Formats: sequence, C-alpha cells, structure tokens
Amino acid sequence: MRQHIFQTIKAFSVSFIYLFCGFHLSATSKENYLKSIGWDEKVSNPTINKSFASDVEDIRKTDLDQVISDFHMLFGGGFPHSVFVTGASAAANQPLLSAAATLLGHTPELGSYLSSVGTSTNDSRNPQFVIFIEKESVEGHEHQLAVFAHEYYHIYQNAPLLDQPETAEPYTWVMEGGAALMETLYVKSTPNQYPYKQENIAELLALCKDYYDQYPSFQFGTEQETHSGINPDGIYNYNLATVAMSYLAHLTNFRQVLWPDWYSRAHEIGFANAFAEHFGMTKTEFYTKFNNFIRNNSKENIEYIAPKTYVLSTLLAEPDLNDDDSDGLSNYDEVVRHGTSKSDDDSDDDGFTDGKEVLLGLNPTGTIANFVNAEYIGDDWRKLDGFGYYYEKLSPWYFHNGMGWFYSPSLEIANFWFYLEDLGWCWFNQSVFPFFFQNASKSWIYFRETDSDLLLYNAGNWTSQK
Repeated sequence: MRQHIFQTIKAFSVSFIYLFCGFHLSATSKENYLKSIGWDEKVSNPTINKSFASDVEDIRKTDLDQVISDFHMLFGGGFPHSVFVTGASAAANQPLLSAAATLLGHTPELGSYLSSVGTSTNDSRNPQFVIFIEKESVEGHEHQLAVFAHEYYHIYQNAPLLDQPETAEPYTWVMEGGAALMETLYVKSTPNQYPYKQENIAELLALCKDYYDQYPSFQFGTEQETHSGINPDGIYNYNLATVAMSYLAHLTNFRQVLWPDWYSRAHEIGFANAFAEHFGMTKTEFYTKFNNFIRNNSKENIEYIAPKTYVLSTLLAEPDLNDDDSDGLSNYDEVVRHGTSKSDDDSDDDGFTDGKEVLLGLNPTGTIANFVNAEYIGDDWRKLDGFGYYYEKLSPWYFHNGMGWFYSPSLEIANFWFYLEDLGWCWFNQSVFPFFFQNASKSWIYFRETDSDLLLYNAGNWTSQK
C-alpha cells in the first residue's frame, strides 16, 4: 500500500541530507544555526500552511486536520510546516505544483515525501518542513489517512536530527519502520469514515514469519539500514522494518521506540552509539535477537507480541511500572503486552497467576473456543484454535495431530473428558486449558499445540510425556 511513497525523493532522510549538501556551512555551524531558530523545538501552536487542489475531498482535509491535532496532543506540540495535497485532475494540481515550487525551489513530481527548506543562513525562505502528498487512485481508501500519519510523523523524527552529519545518518529501517509502525497504530486506533482497515501488527508479524520461512537464509541487518535494502525481494511497504520496530518495542516499550527525541544524541556520539545507549543493546545484538525470534518461534508466539491495546496515549505514555495486583507483571505489561487485568492476578482464572504463566511461556488470557466452532478443513479434519487439528470420522474415537488417538463420549468443551491410551482418563474445560488433569496420577499436564507435545507440570518443573 505504501509502494508509491517517496517516488520523487527515495527517502526524506536522503533528501534532507541532499538539501544540506549545497550549504556553505560546517556541520557545527549548521547545527548551531538550526538550534538558534528552534528547528528542533516543539511549539504548542506552530505555523501551518495547508494547500489543497480544488478537487480534494473534504474528508481528506478533515483527516489531515485530525492527524495534526492528534499528533500535537500525543507529542506535546508540533513544528512549523507546509503541506500540499494533490487531487485527481492535472489542471487542478497545476496551481498546487507552482505554489510548492516556490517553497522547494523546484517543481515537484507527483509522489509523497517530506523535505525541508530555508535552512541556510543565506536563504531568505522561512525554515520549515514541507509535506507533499499525492492523491490516491482508490476513492476513500483508508490508506490516505495512513499516508497523512506516516508523513507527518517524519517531521517529529527529522527535527531532532538537525543537519545530519554523516555519523548521525539515521538507519532507514528505524526511520521508515518507525513511521510505518506509527501509522499502523494510529489508523487502527482512530475512528474514521473509510470502509477499509489498515493491517494490524499481528498480521504484519505473521507476514514476517512467512517471509523467513520462505527465505531460510535471509537475515535482517545492515542492508536494511539503507533505502536500497529496506525492502528485500519479496517484501514491500516497509513491512519487515515495521515488524523490527514492533519487536524492539516488545524488548523495551513503545514510548522508548516511537518517541524520537533520542535521535538528537546521534550528533554527539553517532547513530549507532545513540541506538546502543538508548536501547541498552548494540544494533548487532538487536539484529541477532530479532532474527532468532522470528526464525525460531511459531507464528502463534510471534503474533502474541502485538500490543494488546492500540490506545496511542497509553502506548506513548511513560510506562506504568507499578504492579497493582502483585502478580509479577507491571501495569504496563498487563495492559499493553498481555491484555491481562492489572487488578486481577489471575485474569483467566486457571489457578496460575498471570506472572507465573508468562514466566512459563503460557498465555495468561488463554481460553479455548467450543468444539462446535471448530473450522472444517476437509476430509473429516477440523481445527479448533488452541487445540489443533483432529480427525472426526471415527467418532467417538478421534485422532489428534499431537496427542494421537483419543476417545471422548462427547466433545463438550465445558466438561471435556477424554481417554488416551498412555495416560488414561483426562479432563479439562475452557477455564483451565491448555492444562488438563490426568485422573490416574492426579497431575496436571500442559498441552502445547504448536510443538505437538505433552508436558507434565510438577513442583515447578516440566517433563515431556512424548
């Protein structure tokens, strides 16, 4: 959906650097000049000049105003800028192109990008940011709102970078992945009039896992630090970069990842060192963690790290590290990472506290749907989310892909008794699954669908039953 973005200038970061290349100022004097005019300082009421082609719909104007207002609220202010939004008609766009050329010093081609002007002491133009957004071909598509959010967020990223000396040049995956993550979270959390929904983080995580499975030798890393490598073959829309930023937020928190003030440290110590200082790990260490996480986990486990709340004011607030219910999870982790209650230490009432389940690698909100809702796959096979695949033709004997043959007089999830040849009679219900009770040993057994394995839990230890 974002393939067309930055067609005219491949990356706003690249264009930003190019614009400065012609200035006859040292990096230090440029930085001092920009600081002296408050280039990197948010203000409560920045000067904003908006220009629309005559055929731009009112809903697009309203959406742009909403993005600006929301971002000012989220980040505590904004920056002076100009924005141009084209329409469908070439004739209607001509005055807009001419007006933009006055600011940019050249006539822009159609495409979406962010640039900057007036940053030289010899330039009479007012220093500001410029956003130029192309009319999309799909009427009323929500991606238009996403483009607004993506491009507008770049201003917040770009401001603290100032003159961008070479050592401070930002990684493309951080900048574009950050903007794409921000747009996805923003659109997901904002009511609007469009009939489509932007992809959510869980879907992007799943796509990333599919990509790693398709390309076993792929490794996310230094190639994604440049625009030429941001979308490797088979990937588009900054999806891998977005997932990388999501995982970085999982390791830290969303405020730490999406609040870009830390970029300013790059001027003093370089972007790589600023990254390590801010996140407590080198970029290489992060790449290793990220690749191992995607490569070695099931899709279910990977999707689980998606934030459980899309309330941006919560995601971008200082993380609440209190533990109101004393279950071993911070209030932030309960709300954002796990979707559990911060006032109930056992959110799913399965006898294990939320913190204990997370420690054991379990889902602290885990419940299982009723068998009547199992998806029919074909040839007498069904799939019940959480339980897995089972063959039903020979009922009341069934074959499960992990447990093997089992007998059940009734597939009733609320009181499910079943017989396994090796374990005898066992029982579970919605509240306790994925644990089930082995009647003979009076022990609880944990069922892990993704590994087709049975684990016995006893006194804090796990023993494989396979």
